[in-house]
Amino acid sequence: MHAEAVSRIPTAELTAVCAGSERSLHEAREETKVPAYLDYSDFLRHGGLDAVIIATPNHTHARLAVEALSSGKDVYLEKPIAITLDDAAKVVDSQRRAQRVVQIGFENRYSNLWTAVKSVIDRGDIGSPVFGKIESWRFPMRSGSGGWKYDRQRVGHQLFEEAIHYADLSNWLFGEGHPPLRVSGFIDSKEPLAAGTFRCAHFEVEFEGGRRFLVADVLEGFGSDLSIMIAGDRGALTGAARADSDDSPKVESYLKVREKGDRTELRDVHPSGQLSDLTASLASFVGAVQGRSPRGATVQDGYAALAVCEAALRSAESGKPEPVRRLQA
Repeated sequence: MHAEAVSRIPTAELTAVCAGSERSLHEAREETKVPAYLDYSDFLRHGGLDAVIIATPNHTHARLAVEALSSGKDVYLEKPIAITLDDAAKVVDSQRRAQRVVQIGFENRYSNLWTAVKSVIDRGDIGSPVFGKIESWRFPMRSGSGGWKYDRQRVGHQLFEEAIHYADLSNWLFGEGHPPLRVSGFIDSKEPLAAGTFRCAHFEVEFEGGRRFLVADVLEGFGSDLSIMIAGDRGALTGAARADSDDSPKVESYLKVREKGDRTELRDVHPSGQLSDLTASLASFVGAVQGRSPRGATVQDGYAALAVCEAALRSAESGKPEPVRRLQA
């Protein structure tokens, strides 16, 4: 999908790929018609390579990002930034030293629904946000190559693969000037940390200033149904995006806003799908690398989203709210 997204960006060109096995190497060569490598160091030395996209199993993200930054490359790093906060901090430190562009793959920020929600909040149409809720109801996630998404050692935790999108959205929508303080979490497992998987989970993030954001994530549903509700001190909004699957090009979406004075308006939100959102996210990255546009989700954003999910896991284990671990300056 990432190769397809790059092909849709006029100012970008796919020049080489790196694969994890002989089989995927052959498939990559056949699909992309560009040089393909098994050795990551050889790949980074490929001539004409300015930036890399890291879309590998989660446990490799931090190591590959640090190596790419050390070689002078800009990096588009799929979420999560790492599977531990210590490794996430290493990526942040590497980016600071290298002074290269690193963008985290939170493509939901580029969907038409979420950009519309962000615009409503930024314009002050509903006043200052007070409470928000995201509910996700969908099929169980695909296994990934070699079943890595169900392997605790490689996925880290499925919360980092799935719900981290909503942790980022909560930070993006509510966290500006109001960093997350603590998280209360629940996961339908007797050993939330050890299992690495979940079917149903929810967590509530408490931000400075009393703002709260609730995330409910269900992987035992069907289709792909994502809804949002936000209450402000002068209004409210609600919206949804629904499709037969998370990669379906056919998406139904809407956004309803109640402004001050109880005027309710159904606003047009042209549906967008996963490939469209990924393409927009990568185009933003390319623009930042070329100096044409501001940076998207940063390494600090990646750390912050992981910190919320990590606190949710600790809370599910302890049965009490847990503090969000801040990134050290």
